[in-house]
Formats: sequence, structure tokens, C-alpha cells
Amino acid sequence: MRRRARVVLEGIAPFAVAGLLFGLLYNTLFYPRTIVEYAEAGTIGVLLGTLAGFTEQRPAVKRWLQRRSFVDAIVVRTVAYALSAALLLALVLSVEPAMLGSCAFPDCVIEYIRGPLFVQDLLFSTAFAFVVTFSAQIVLLVGTRNFGRLVLGRYRKPREIQADFMFLDLRGSTGIAERLGHERYSAFLRDFFMDVSNAVHEAKGEVYQYIGDEVVAVWPGARAAGHWLDCFVELRAVIAAASRRYLAAYGLVPEFKAGVHAGEVVVTEVGTLQRAHVYHGDVLNAAARIQAKCNETGFDLLVSKEAWSGLTPEQRAGFEQVAPFELRGKSERVEVYGLSAARAAAQL
Repeated sequence: MRRRARVVLEGIAPFAVAGLLFGLLYNTLFYPRTIVEYAEAGTIGVLLGTLAGFTEQRPAVKRWLQRRSFVDAIVVRTVAYALSAALLLALVLSVEPAMLGSCAFPDCVIEYIRGPLFVQDLLFSTAFAFVVTFSAQIVLLVGTRNFGRLVLGRYRKPREIQADFMFLDLRGSTGIAERLGHERYSAFLRDFFMDVSNAVHEAKGEVYQYIGDEVVAVWPGARAAGHWLDCFVELRAVIAAASRRYLAAYGLVPEFKAGVHAGEVVVTEVGTLQRAHVYHGDVLNAAARIQAKCNETGFDLLVSKEAWSGLTPEQRAGFEQVAPFELRGKSERVEVYGLSAARAAAQL
């Protein structure tokens, strides 16, 4: 619950800051530059931004946005936020004349909306809302943390870092594809990936790649320890809660398995017209091969000793040690620990 609240607050904060900037800029352009006026405008802006951020964090809104095109998402949000801002300004700015007895409050609001000031506020709100929603949509495309790294050029030169990788795979994908057909299977994967990406984000991770019916998530640096387990457990809870939605839409509920490995990798920025961060190292290959062993061992989650060692004693309690096995391309046997579905459910 605390983790979810933190994620929601992190999502609201940028919109609250944008709202504050909106209020301060609005006051600078159109009203007296006094402390009181700035305080009032800033408060209104923060309120608007907080409401917008809260709206953006609603699961139904997230699903709607993720199913819309880049342009549709920008247009709808720009119009909604601009109208909300202009109407709130109309209500707030009608309070003073109503208190002074110039007109009844409803009449003051109507008079304001009919006047040129409302048009000015609506145009300014639309321009500002467009800039904010366009920026938010760009960040959404590349990921919040990746956007910051690309802007700062953090990995323009290859760097070695510690990272945990999770390869998460849909069970029975071939049979599901045959049962649903190409279009419905694609929609099914889209919904499943949406739930996976939200769980990864809530667990402080990043989606690195989508490969077929598989998702590769990464936890770089000090943020890694134990968060991949939070992600796995959270995703099981999310899928269970969404089971009716999946059954109604597709007649089945997705099941998945995952493999995790931790170690040193090299990360660097590649590309010119389309830049991205890529990771190189044996950690990724090992994580993929560990995940492939889930069917043989009967576990839903298999992790290497290196990843398991980063867990707290409480988190380790649900794991069972699996007999060491060989991985293709490795000369030594790998120590692995497994977590079953029942044990994962017990950690909720």
C-alpha cells in the first residue's frame, strides 16, 4: 500500500509543479506582480496540477491513454485540462465581484464567461496544457528515467554498472495465439504488457524490451535489491484482480513465469535518429536461460544466487533451493532458487 501511494505521489508531483508554473506565469502576464497575487495564482495552479496528476494516475485513465494514438492522447488531454483551468479561473475570479455586491455569484460567472477575459484565459490555458501534455507524452514514449538520461547524456560513453534483470514470459503463448487468432491475441498481449509495465514501474524498475510474448525488465544500481520480487508479487495480484476483465474479453487469464539474474553489465547510448540505452553482458543471457528452466523445475520464478543474495531474510523465506543445473554456454553449474505460485501469493 505504501509503495503504491508513493508511486501515485511521484506521478502527481510533476503535474503539481507544472500547475505552479502555470499559475506564476499567468499572474506575471496578466495580473499585478504582488506577493498576494502570486500566492493566489500559485495555489490555483497547484490545485489544477494536482487534480490533473491524480486523474492521470487512475487505472482506467491509464488504460484509455495507452490505447490511444499519440495525437489523440494529446488533443483530448489538452482540451480537458484547458477547459478545467479556464472554468476554475472563472469561478475563482467571480468570487471577489460577488462579495463586493457587483452581482450575484452565478451572474458574475456568466458575465465572466461571456467577456474577453475568459477567451484570454482559455487560450492561455490551452497553450500551456498543450506544452505539458506534449512533454508528458514524449516522456511516456521513452520512459521517465530514460528521458532524463538521454537529455543529460549520462551513458554517451559505455559504463559498467550493477543491475538486476528479469525475463518474464507468458505461459502457453502458442496455444493462446491459436485460440484467439492474430488480432485478439495482439490485443491480449497489449493488455498483459500494460499490466506488466505498470507493475515494473511501481517496483521502481524499467521495461527494457518487449520481445514477442516476453518482457525484459531491469533494475539498475542500488535500486535493484528486492524490487524485482516486489514486481513479481505485485503483478500476480494485479492479474488476479483483473481476472474478470481478462475472462470477459478473452475467455482466459494470463499466466506467466520469470527468471532473474544480477551482476555487472555495460550500458551505453546507441543510435542517432532514434537513440536508446542498451545493456551488454552475460547477465542478460543467463537471466533468459534461467527463465527457460521454469517449465522443467515447476517453479513460476527462478532466480540466481546472485539475485537471491540481495533479498532480505524475510523475502528469502518463500524460496526453495533448486538442484544446481547447467546453462547453455556455461561450464559451471548455476545455483538457483525457486518461488512457487502459492509462496508468491503468501507474500502479498
